Amino acid sequence: MKSLIINGYGVKVSYKKGVLVISKGKESSKYSLADIDKVILVTSGITITTKAIRALIDSGIDLIVMNSKGMPTAMIHHPFISRTVETRRAQYEAFNDYKAIVVVKVIAASKILNQAGLLKRISRSTGTSDLKNDMRLIKSYADEIMSIDGDNVKKVRSEVMKVEAAAARIYWSAYAYLLPKELGFNGRDHDGVDVVNKTLNYGYGILYSECWKAAALAGLDPYAGFLHSDRSGKPVLVFDIIEVFRAAAIDYPLLKAFRRGWRPNVDEGLLSSESRVELIKLVNESLSTRFKAGSQVKELRSWISTFTYILASYLKDRAILKPLVFRW
Repeated sequence: MKSLIINGYGVKVSYKKGVLVISKGKESSKYSLADIDKVILVTSGITITTKAIRALIDSGIDLIVMNSKGMPTAMIHHPFISRTVETRRAQYEAFNDYKAIVVVKVIAASKILNQAGLLKRISRSTGTSDLKNDMRLIKSYADEIMSIDGDNVKKVRSEVMKVEAAAARIYWSAYAYLLPKELGFNGRDHDGVDVVNKTLNYGYGILYSECWKAAALAGLDPYAGFLHSDRSGKPVLVFDIIEVFRAAAIDYPLLKAFRRGWRPNVDEGLLSSESRVELIKLVNESLSTRFKAGSQVKELRSWISTFTYILASYLKDRAILKPLVFRW
């Protein structure tokens, strides 16, 4: 998949004779729509014509507008991306039966087991044996989550979140241990001012757009979640799906990049536009990485679609839902 990343102030995006034209002053570049799967606008100060927007949407190309913190402020796609209502009806009905409890446990266990897998990969590649105990303990928390029983999704969710938080403390402590100390990362904090937390936030924002599209294509309602409780205006199902893929898609490639010496620039408390472009490229490469789960090997981007379709099928009683755990 080729993403066209557009960055800079005073840039104009237009469409002419079958090609997308990116111009600034007297300079311009042309891109065939056949070679693009996604257009990402990184900075403000970019103008795009309605003709270009129509051409992108008619060609099935996503148009994503990112804010300075990495969250998509707009994602434009065809209005009839999914015509089915059967899946959404099943999704809403699932809140009243055992399926919601299964989804909560599977998503949380998938997240924790892939965090343990990341530590296993780093331990194996670096010879850092101290990580093995952390990895085993995190895996035990996943087992604890799957053994939680109950018939009330709110109570089960509360218990699952407590166990997930305990696993997260160990995971992020190990993650901090693996990072160069000068980065000042002391643990995961969404509002953290250090460069690692800022970069993680931006990376998760990029992942957000992939998971949103997967949910829409599967016919699911992005705003009706299971692990994350419903909040007005928040696409909590997208947040649920992201949990499964955080470690593989964002945490692991960023950890490798930081350990190799990559350092994003921060300008007035935000990642610079140049660093945002570098990060988008890094995450796109990560989403194209092939991972094995069970007997199948797929690009991470394809695993997001696969898991989401299985979730939708499970809600309609057409599939079995189990934790998605990669072979690290």
